[in-house]
Amino acid sequence: MVIDWIYMVPHGDEIIDLPSEGGTIMNSKIKKLAAVDESDTIVVLSPHGLTLPRNFSIINTEWFYADTHLKKITISGEWKNDRELTEQISSLADSFTEEARFITYSGEMSRFPMDFGTAIPLHFFKRKPVVMMGQSRMPDRQKLINFGKELVKICEKQEKKIGIIISADQAHTHSETGPYGFSPDAVKYEKVVKDCLVKGSLEELTKIDESIVKNGKPDSFWNLCVLHGMLLEKNWKIVFDYGYVEVYFGMMLAHSSKSLES
Repeated sequence: MVIDWIYMVPHGDEIIDLPSEGGTIMNSKIKKLAAVDESDTIVVLSPHGLTLPRNFSIINTEWFYADTHLKKITISGEWKNDRELTEQISSLADSFTEEARFITYSGEMSRFPMDFGTAIPLHFFKRKPVVMMGQSRMPDRQKLINFGKELVKICEKQEKKIGIIISADQAHTHSETGPYGFSPDAVKYEKVVKDCLVKGSLEELTKIDESIVKNGKPDSFWNLCVLHGMLLEKNWKIVFDYGYVEVYFGMMLAHSSKSLES
């Protein structure tokens, strides 16, 4: 089998609670992508899961459960872990991943809480087995890219259809009224991201000045370096679907597409 679906999906509450026109448009566009997804398993990389400094966490419990309270709804329920794929990814060389377990390996008590960065994107998709991973903010950009390449290689070996969700919000310093204050680097960061998405390649984002990332305070940067590695390995481009700023932070939606050369 091959990977047919890679998505960059935001995880702000507003894409479900819909307090603004931007959230309503984003909600509609995510639903359209999710409606045609035919994956058997979805791998989710979230910046709000278990975070480790030097590698990616991969959760190896039998079940994941959500209890995410938004203003209008509560995302709840259980998702089965695709243990076979989880354990293959956890065995990657070069210390890309570190496996985490909770209480017990199997049975009813083998359950791990799902973070909102995972639960909100999954809310739009049909319920199916999941591989749940936490983003690492390791400083080695090339290692992030290499991890994306290796993750694709493992997923390509599966006898099932795999979808991958890169859960990501953009800069969080667009407004002085926001919890992280204001920085002009928020706009700079988002411009680079959007320009890359429109162009179809994240190459320039991987070269962005560290100060812009630090001051813009995105949670997307490290996962997008991983996404760049995926796209390189697949020889695919990325397609920009929609983006807007919700008060103090940016949200963008994108999906993969085969490159012109493939």
